[in-house]
Amino acid sequence: MENEVENKSIEFKLIDKLDREEDLQKELWNRNFILIVQGQLISVFGDNIYEIALSFWILSITGSTALMAATMAVTVVPRILISPFAGTFIDRHDRRNIMIITDAIRGISILFIGIAAVIGFIQIWMIIVIGIIVGICGCFFSPAINSAIPDIVSKSKLIKANSVLSLANTANYMVGNAVGGFIVQILGAPIIFIINGVSFLFSAAAEFFVKIPQVEEISKNVDFLEDMKAGINFVKNSKGLKYLFITICFFNSFASMSMTLTLPWFKMNKQLGLAFYGIAMAINALGMLIGFTALSSIEVKKERKFFAFISSGILLSITMIIYSLTLNRYLIGIMFFIDGFCIAIVNSLIQSSIQINVHSSMRAKAFALKDMLTYALVPLSMIIAGILAEKVKINIIIMVDYVVFLTIFVLLVFVSSVKEMMNT
Repeated sequence: MENEVENKSIEFKLIDKLDREEDLQKELWNRNFILIVQGQLISVFGDNIYEIALSFWILSITGSTALMAATMAVTVVPRILISPFAGTFIDRHDRRNIMIITDAIRGISILFIGIAAVIGFIQIWMIIVIGIIVGICGCFFSPAINSAIPDIVSKSKLIKANSVLSLANTANYMVGNAVGGFIVQILGAPIIFIINGVSFLFSAAAEFFVKIPQVEEISKNVDFLEDMKAGINFVKNSKGLKYLFITICFFNSFASMSMTLTLPWFKMNKQLGLAFYGIAMAINALGMLIGFTALSSIEVKKERKFFAFISSGILLSITMIIYSLTLNRYLIGIMFFIDGFCIAIVNSLIQSSIQINVHSSMRAKAFALKDMLTYALVPLSMIIAGILAEKVKINIIIMVDYVVFLTIFVLLVFVSSVKEMMNT
């Protein structure tokens, strides 16, 4: 199998070399990319409002925050269990069709919830089942779109393309949270459900006109499980990719611990308070927004990508360590802004590095594994954070989390395979 993976890697390089001249002709704002961004703008905004409406509706019907949290968290489980299978499936099928079908299924499913809520026969179990369906569709949609972007824009424009999509998502998140509660109060949750369902159908309609090149079949005689195993071995045998994925796993694991404890930390300190928590989250999102905006307009030289990645990671860690040691609102606001800006840099560089270094026939599998590792330790980390918070001061836990962050990014300085991958 190792020889097979090695031979595939050589073949991928030859194919990439032949495609390079054609790739350079692809502009960022081409018809296909505009259609994808347009569809995402509508569906993501609808999704943000939908989550707020769903939380409001469950709380008003049941009064249970535990049931609300469980219902919202149910979409995470499919990402952990199904992602490896989804990635292999995507690499063996038409990515455009997968995007259209998954958006259509999500649209119809959420429309059903909206209509059921309007008529009055909706039940909690229906919400949970639809949540699982939406989560499964996300397992297929996310790797499909991430693996398709390098085939519709030039590789030299990937950082900008990813930043534009992230910028749209972040802006939607900020606007959604700002006006979501207001819109829900005016229109009511059932109408919001219907609007979100329609937004997914609109996205599916936009994707129908997108042209995405077919993935070239490298191994026509390889069955599904062997193909999935080849994808796992590909990541495992690529040192740069492997270490990058390990970094992502730890990054999200410790970040989830800190984010879980940030709300309780603000709540228990009168100098901060719940009101300032909302402001701090908005400042953090604003930092991400400006970070993605900067990357969407500034060309990062390839030999500077690794430096930008490490510098942002180290700065991110230091700002959060400072946050854990102070109750000064102004200083915390500054730290959260810098943190958001650095997160935008780190995420965009990771995304573009995977897209550039992984051939299209392996790309969805790589992104699916990334998604799985992103969420794999999150539930456990949240549980550990809750247990530790009863025995240790919350700010100490947060500080230790980011000391680990800092250590990881400092160690990555000496990993030449990651540097080579980043600077490709």
